[in-house]
Amino acid sequence: MPCSAPHPLVGTPTTSNRTHIELNPLSNKLKNIVFRDALDHERVEFHRVMERGFSGHYSPVPGHLEFDKAGHGPMSAAVCAFDGDEMVGTSCWEDFELTVPGGKTDFMGVTAITVSPTHTRRGIMSEMMRRLLIKGRDEGQHTAGLWGSESNIYGRFGYGISGGGNVAKIDTRDARFRIMPQIDGEVRFADRSKMRKVAPAVWKKTAAVTPGMMIPADVQWDWIFSQPRINRIRDGKPFYVTYTEGDETLGYAIYRVEFREENMHSRNVVKIDDLIAATTAAEAALWRYILDIDLATEVIHRHHPLKSNLLWMLADPRKLSLTPYDSVWIRILDPIKSLTSRTYSAPGEVAIEIVDDFCPWTQGTYILTVDDTGSATCAKTNNSPDVTMPIASLGTIFMGAYMLANLARANRVTEHKSGSIALIDTMFPTSGVHSFLPDF
Repeated sequence: MPCSAPHPLVGTPTTSNRTHIELNPLSNKLKNIVFRDALDHERVEFHRVMERGFSGHYSPVPGHLEFDKAGHGPMSAAVCAFDGDEMVGTSCWEDFELTVPGGKTDFMGVTAITVSPTHTRRGIMSEMMRRLLIKGRDEGQHTAGLWGSESNIYGRFGYGISGGGNVAKIDTRDARFRIMPQIDGEVRFADRSKMRKVAPAVWKKTAAVTPGMMIPADVQWDWIFSQPRINRIRDGKPFYVTYTEGDETLGYAIYRVEFREENMHSRNVVKIDDLIAATTAAEAALWRYILDIDLATEVIHRHHPLKSNLLWMLADPRKLSLTPYDSVWIRILDPIKSLTSRTYSAPGEVAIEIVDDFCPWTQGTYILTVDDTGSATCAKTNNSPDVTMPIASLGTIFMGAYMLANLARANRVTEHKSGSIALIDTMFPTSGVHSFLPDF
């Protein structure tokens, strides 16, 4: 998704809680571009332009549009760009709950960000993004995030990498476990209708112990397991398996098989879409099942957690190859609400100065105070800051997956009071597995 540099724009809340947006009159490249919500009757055009932005074609068949509406929400949650009557840019967000250390919080899932190839390098994406964030702020959103199709775009808008994932490749030949935990349940095949029933409950149980998982609403689960959506996936029909102990389903996996053959020997590749497990036993049982599938020599898991449990299960860890990547990027819209929406690992008090040119209402110095229980209070202050950082760096450490000391070595934070970075790195990190999954 090509993107140009941010364009100056100011958003000022009015007494009606609406935002007045004024374009810089020098923005000649944008003078013929109109930015507005897409209307409901423009939904098909929205999807057509969005798919084209990702080098695809949108050809809805009966049933597709209804499920796409469920998956992407109302057009009022979109900001689009028009050149005359032609839609040339798309953006929108979906409402989620996001699990954070100590609980969960509201989350603005930004998605469908595209600019038509005929209209790139004009600042259209920057304008849409700023308007979308202002719109979200005015509707009470405090923490936004997105899954970047390209990693060189969103830092300029104040997003910071807040967690990561791995592309995991496992050589299944002699992929034994060093120690197999006690397995009291069974792995069984399931069909799509059963998965629609059990997957949300398993997801919630897993999310309760896993920072960084988004909680889809029922209408989104309908979309995830809809036949029209599955029919559009090009990698073949999926297999579904569940892990159940007694009457309780504690895990599931969705995978596909790519058939390969060499000199009459099968070299099939198992490609995992999801492997979701609420317990260690469930995870071990599902992995053991996947690794023992006949005629396969390799397993690929594109969304393997940042902190891999499988690495420590395998007797030979070199059977597992991990290629890390950035996943969801976090963008803080309201530092006070965001920082108090999670709990912390240690008590402390620190004054953090935020620099934010793109959304200047977040700028200022904030006192974050954490008590012995891990609960936090936060308020603006006129005190001198202990550290100064751009808003993107705050997004990076928000979930506790990355250390501020690493950002300091890259000149992405400035320490004014000695020991402050070490204090923050004691307060923010969590020991949980971070699993940012691309669900929007």
